[in-house]
Amino acid sequence: MSLADKIEAILVEKNKPNNYCAYKAMYDALPLKDQTALDKAWKKGYSVNVVLTALRAEGIKSSNESIRAHRKGMCKCLKN
Repeated sequence: MSLADKIEAILVEKNKPNNYCAYKAMYDALPLKDQTALDKAWKKGYSVNVVLTALRAEGIKSSNESIRAHRKGMCKCLKN
């Protein structure tokens, strides 16, 4: 990554809306088929670790913290 790319990445990060939620951003970027699979996994009671492992196996970035915050209603997107 070049210096210009790093500077641009910092600007993008700083300009995120106040209600930015990493989980929601990741979820919204998924194809409908994958969103449905994720919804079904939660309804079946799968753990965050199982879901996160599957997401990462598909090359999808996410974290325990962002998923747990969203699932517990503690993320920024659910506070607005």
